[in-house]
Amino acid sequence: MKHFLYKIICTIALFILIPVVVTLLIQGTGENFATDLNLVPSTETAESELDESILPGIIANEISMDTEEEAMKAQAVIARTNSLRALALGENLPEGLTKGEMIRLWGQESFSEYYSLLESCVEATRGVAMLYNGEYIRADFHKSSAGYTRNAADIYGGEEYPYLKSADSRMDLPCEDFLKVTFYTPKQFVEKGGDLFREEIRARADELSAGEILAEISVTKQDAAGYVTEIAIGGSLHSGEEVRLIYDWNSSAFFLKEVDGEIRVVTKGLGHGLGVSLYGANELAKEGYSYKDILKYFYTEIEFVTQYN
Repeated sequence: MKHFLYKIICTIALFILIPVVVTLLIQGTGENFATDLNLVPSTETAESELDESILPGIIANEISMDTEEEAMKAQAVIARTNSLRALALGENLPEGLTKGEMIRLWGQESFSEYYSLLESCVEATRGVAMLYNGEYIRADFHKSSAGYTRNAADIYGGEEYPYLKSADSRMDLPCEDFLKVTFYTPKQFVEKGGDLFREEIRARADELSAGEILAEISVTKQDAAGYVTEIAIGGSLHSGEEVRLIYDWNSSAFFLKEVDGEIRVVTKGLGHGLGVSLYGANELAKEGYSYKDILKYFYTEIEFVTQYN
């Protein structure tokens, strides 16, 4: 009887253990995509040390996968530097894509190739970060400039980041996003601007002409790179970035004009214009610049350090 009970217990144990063992063999080190679609380290809360395995997801969220490899390595250093800076300041880490989001974005067939490329760029720059005066820099970047990148003081309320200086980025001119033209009827322009305009103007939006609305607007300051830094609307002052975000324009390098009874808005560049131009970085990579040369081109007087071996 005891022998019979022993056989029953062993049989039950095997039925329980076999699925567990098979599952572990299939999952291996946790890279099984069917079970690990969303399991990447959280970038919402800063931890005591940087886990480099989060960097591919951050880079994937910031650049396209047709980027030149040296420009992609430069972005790996940007992602690492911004992550280390966030850790040092107790801030949230840069947002990254999960593996599941990458698969949905690129498709299953391209995922392995692209993810391996991201990992190789992280490994090729392992531990490399950028410092200025012994501190991690604020490694700002944008899609493309208006021809020149900007000085940080022009957008951060006079706060100085000496490494964020204007750089010649006229290689951005061929970028498909370099120029964008948008037309608004007078009513559309006022309604979109909302509280930017005086109540009287908002109430008469139906009857005012484009010229009458533009008479309410005056660009009062521009920086050397061509971005609007201050604009007066109905007597109230606003920053160029505030206005461009309200209208969802590509950049604050904008120009307004009446054309055939409508308001034409022309923007140059895409993004805030600070730091690295992603388009420009890619063009420099095509010319043979290394990732460190690219970063030194856009960030002034930085030094590179390796955090670990």
